[in-house]
Amino acid sequence: MTSQTPSLEQNDTLTGSSEGQALTILSHALAQREAALTTREALVEQREKAVLLQEDAARAKEALADHTATQLREANERLVVATVQAQTMTEAAEGATAQMSYMAQHDILTGLPNRALLTDRLAQSMALAQRHNQKVVLAYLDLDNFKYINDSLGHSVGDALLQAVAQRLSNCVRQSDTVCRQGGDEFVLLLAEVETAQDAARAAAMLVEATSEPYQVGKHQLQVSASIGLSIYPDDGSDVETLLRHADIAMYHAKKNGRCNFQMFSPDLELHAMPPPPTTV
Repeated sequence: MTSQTPSLEQNDTLTGSSEGQALTILSHALAQREAALTTREALVEQREKAVLLQEDAARAKEALADHTATQLREANERLVVATVQAQTMTEAAEGATAQMSYMAQHDILTGLPNRALLTDRLAQSMALAQRHNQKVVLAYLDLDNFKYINDSLGHSVGDALLQAVAQRLSNCVRQSDTVCRQGGDEFVLLLAEVETAQDAARAAAMLVEATSEPYQVGKHQLQVSASIGLSIYPDDGSDVETLLRHADIAMYHAKKNGRCNFQMFSPDLELHAMPPPPTTV
């Protein structure tokens, strides 16, 4: 059996066929590489888009959080402002109510309790005295010759003198007592928890003496005195109006007896204070 050696043409044909196959394989490899690169680029692009979307979402979330925080802060600020305004209005209303209540119960010029507040305190003191078997003294005080000072020196000096008298009377009594301005140059003093009529007389004498001390009002040194009438619960009355009326009658007799003194109420004084009966024809 003999072997056959390929010819030159056959070798060329084989070589050409191998190169063609190699080129084909290379083309496929390049195509696959390009496809892989394209795919990678697409993935990179998608990743970048995803990152951008995440960043946009983060920014949107941050912006939303900032907006929400701003809205909450503004809402809180409005709530605080509204609360402060409501509190201010409430305090103003309470202050106005307290001021009106104070003005309804106190004298504007002297700041002393007025008759309405005195009446209430007198009723309370009478009830307390009844339980403890004590007395309550009502001192009705009228300044002597005040009208002359008021007319000659003017109302401003007269008002300042009334304020000075009010302060001096307040300094003469205990904290449990009450000094009231009845009106004009008249004052009423409520002396609570008094044991005897002699204690009431000593208190009245002290008030007459204290009131008679000179007053320095601006550049003026003024001298006034006081006439005082006393009524005692329960001896001279069992109700507010009766005690006030009897103290007023006693004060009238103190003025009639020379002023700058005190007079205690008695039934005889009430008889003398009554007008004479009408004459018959």
